[in-house]
Amino acid sequence: MSKNVNNGVLLRAVALAALAIGSLGAAGVAFADDTPPPTDNPAHGGRHNNDPAWAACKKQADDQKLQPGDARHEFMKTCMKSAKSSAAPPAGP
Repeated sequence: MSKNVNNGVLLRAVALAALAIGSLGAAGVAFADDTPPPTDNPAHGGRHNNDPAWAACKKQADDQKLQPGDARHEFMKTCMKSAKSSAAPPAGP
C-alpha cells in the first residue's frame, strides 16, 4: 500500500515539475517574441543622435571629407567645444 502511495506522490511531483518547466518555456518564448517599440527618430542609438550641434559638426566633417581617425576626432572635438561655448545662455526668470 505504501509503495502505491509513494508512486502516486512521485507521479504528482513529476507532473507538477513538468508543468512548471513548460510554463517557464512558454514565458521565455513570449518574452523573446516581443519587439521593441518603434522610434520616431530613424537615427540609430548613440549618445549624439539628438544633438543638433553634433549633427552640424558631423556635416562639416563630412563636407571636408575627413576620414575616420585622429584628424576627424580632433576636428569634432574642437567643433563641439566651439558650439558649446557659442551657445546662447539659458533665459533666466
